[in-house]
Amino acid sequence: MKKLLFRSCEATDGRKFAFLTDQPEVEDCFDNGYKVAYKDNSNDSELLAEWNTQFTVKSQEFSLLPSTNEIQSEIMQGFTNMIENLIKGIDVFFCDYNLGIEGDLPMCNGIMEQYKSTDFVLFSCADIVGSDPTVQPYMVSYCSPRYETGAKIAQQHRIYCKTDHFAFCQATNAIVLQRKKDGLMGGHIRGDLEGYIKEPCVDIGTATTAINRFVEVLQRFNGDIKALASPNETTAKI
Repeated sequence: MKKLLFRSCEATDGRKFAFLTDQPEVEDCFDNGYKVAYKDNSNDSELLAEWNTQFTVKSQEFSLLPSTNEIQSEIMQGFTNMIENLIKGIDVFFCDYNLGIEGDLPMCNGIMEQYKSTDFVLFSCADIVGSDPTVQPYMVSYCSPRYETGAKIAQQHRIYCKTDHFAFCQATNAIVLQRKKDGLMGGHIRGDLEGYIKEPCVDIGTATTAINRFVEVLQRFNGDIKALASPNETTAKI
């Protein structure tokens, strides 16, 4: 059985990070990647960075959905509803590429288009970086103009990342540096165009409710699949 794990964190520079996975063991990759990327390099300090604030919530248990050729609309709607609650005020969102699903189906394509003021790092994406950890690139990175209006200076990062501490560190570094460069050239985040980025980040109670509602969708759909797969068993019980 699996559980969703969600973390909401504020970095030392005030940037808001979120992390969402069905692999709780990957949490250390996220934390350690941040701590190294934000390490205080002044005066040759070896101190790793700490979060200004942070919290972690976990969902009810559930089973991963079996592999299919496409993501069912009910599942995608449940995922979209969950993200709508979790992404408020978030600058950088780390998310499982195939959250809640056994196969490599892209859950995040739609939300990357919808929330352009947020940068995304997607991990556990074997169809992008390959399935062999010994030859996987640390990351495959793309960028897209954040906004359709203006000079289109600001670029949204979309990073497909190896599930690895160093890869997470490199992804964080790339995003922070690009945001600084964009800011110097006038490519600021436009809260007037996308109001969600100015809203307060989600609180513990709302985050817990949001991830559990998505898990309930997964549980219902998994139950439907089992019922359809075993008509004889269902009839016998009746």
